[in-house]
Amino acid sequence: MEDVRLEGADARRHEGKSVWPFVGFLALFCALLVLVTKLYLLRALADFNGADEKGKKVIGLHATLVMSLLLVILGCSMVLLFRIGRYFFPQRFKPRTKTKYTDAWTEAGKRMKTPEE
Repeated sequence: MEDVRLEGADARRHEGKSVWPFVGFLALFCALLVLVTKLYLLRALADFNGADEKGKKVIGLHATLVMSLLLVILGCSMVLLFRIGRYFFPQRFKPRTKTKYTDAWTEAGKRMKTPEE
């Protein structure tokens, strides 16, 4: 198999992981956000208009709690997805050992028997 080295922008794009998991996560999170908005927040908004003062406070607190929970999930998932800890706690790698290349002709010369005269 051929060792193909990429240069320029293509090399930077292929160094890390694919962006498709990130796009998939954002799509699923947007779907969850739309679902929560339609099933809970819009209904709470409709009930908010006809509620008394105590009911308005309760509905407002519940809506704030739900949206805060979604934002915390989004934030924690982003931290995990982008592996932000690698910037603060980088892995310690052992220094690479330099390979000693021997000259094939020199080695062959050492092993060769001198012809007898």
